[in-house]
Amino acid sequence: MSLILLPMVALALLVLFSMAFWLFFCHGIDKIKHPEEWRDAGRSGERILYNMLVRKFKIPEEQIFRNVYIPRGNGKTSEMDLIVVSKKGIFIFECKNYGGNIYGDASRSRWIQYIGREKNYFYSPLLQNKNHAKYLKRFLAQDKIDVPIIPLVSTITRGNWKVRNLKKGDYVLGLNCHFRDIYEKLPDSEAVARNYKKIIAKLAPLSRPGEEVRERHVKGYCMKES
Repeated sequence: MSLILLPMVALALLVLFSMAFWLFFCHGIDKIKHPEEWRDAGRSGERILYNMLVRKFKIPEEQIFRNVYIPRGNGKTSEMDLIVVSKKGIFIFECKNYGGNIYGDASRSRWIQYIGREKNYFYSPLLQNKNHAKYLKRFLAQDKIDVPIIPLVSTITRGNWKVRNLKKGDYVLGLNCHFRDIYEKLPDSEAVARNYKKIIAKLAPLSRPGEEVRERHVKGYCMKES
């Protein structure tokens, strides 16, 4: 092979390797198939979590609900990023695909994100998701359904998270626990087995509703709870 062609061949191989890496290890195929899921950090974080639950943990898609708007009274709703209905109970995931350095305290409501010199405050996702669990429990109780509800915070792969004073039941995935460990330690729930079809029927219509529902949610948004 001519010495002149060697750099060109090497460059072509590098391009092919980069494309293959992007397709198979950077969610490239999914980004091509579902571009609407990757428009911003929030949506992409939820998509990564969804794909992980389906592919890694083999959770059937019909047991996963995204962007669920649970009624909480007075015309207001509580939006939950992702819910998994399993034989162990119902898992509620609050997805925070944040970058930068994040500092939190499990006993405080206000957490801080630093991106360079910029400082942003945000409501504790632990407290936010505990509220979600409360509203979901109340919603299911309308049909006398009482099942284990487990709230978890998912930080995905971005950001440097440092959270103090985490207590038993404060789950921040990738920081103080892993989903597989939590799932395997929990016993099967007889209450879920009895009410499985009812739970699915109640959650399905509330998952990814129309724009009108989302607009009403934004109007009724509370700074401390969403």
